Amino acid sequence: MQDARKVKVAGIHLAGPNSNKTTLVIMTGRLGEGNLKIASVYDRIGALQKLFSDDRLFDLLRTQRPDRVMIDSPLTVPPCVSCVRPSCPGVNACEDIAVAYMQMLVESHQGRRRKRPLNPQTQRIWDVKEWFRWQPSLQEPTYSANKAPLVVRAMTLQKRLNSLAEPIQLRETSVPHAMSHLVEQLHLDQDLAYEYRAFEVGRKRRLMHLQAMSERGYITGAIDEAVVGSVEGFSAYMAAFVAALDLEGLCTRPQNSFYLEQGWVYLPELACEFPRLHTSS
Repeated sequence: MQDARKVKVAGIHLAGPNSNKTTLVIMTGRLGEGNLKIASVYDRIGALQKLFSDDRLFDLLRTQRPDRVMIDSPLTVPPCVSCVRPSCPGVNACEDIAVAYMQMLVESHQGRRRKRPLNPQTQRIWDVKEWFRWQPSLQEPTYSANKAPLVVRAMTLQKRLNSLAEPIQLRETSVPHAMSHLVEQLHLDQDLAYEYRAFEVGRKRRLMHLQAMSERGYITGAIDEAVVGSVEGFSAYMAAFVAALDLEGLCTRPQNSFYLEQGWVYLPELACEFPRLHTSS
């Protein structure tokens, strides 16, 4: 068994390149051993003189060398964005496998009300797959006006990390979806999932979530004010927590490599009694 003291996960909340709201949270320990805790919070990762925000984030990850990294931004683009065909026949006549599969997913839900029309310019397969499950507020398209710059930034960061002698692989999560999964699977107050970003009660909801995780034995140690006090810090913490779940095999997995290539969002999947204690052989 790996030494719990050496297990380290990271969560990244990615903000715009010209803002100072990007946050990195490092957690150490393991879930089932009762020692998973917030080890450090690096907030306000913006540009510093001639040092770009991306450079600072890259250096932190290179120095910390986490075992698993989750980021709350898409790491792939929709099929129309990645398309290199010289001419476009239109969506209905498109020969791209991803576009055809997206149409098949929509047709398989005939009779159920669509929340928005299919658009492979802004949506990936995962977006369409989750269309009918979540509230519309959770389903902002991957390549919307708000998120497109973040997608480019996240993909560029992955390229930078690929340059390391031992590349660091980013995995994608969605904090709103992860919160909804946890609330549903742990039978927590529904308000925790939808009000953690609220201006008036957000801090209270974030604190309630962390207290609930501590009481159930998921996390230990002091609750960091940088995590409770801002949506950005909390989002980075949630990404790190999902990374810790993923190390234990407690996250959703893509059905095949095609899903993974098109972009997969890792979310909590607590299919067994939890915490699951590790025992030495």
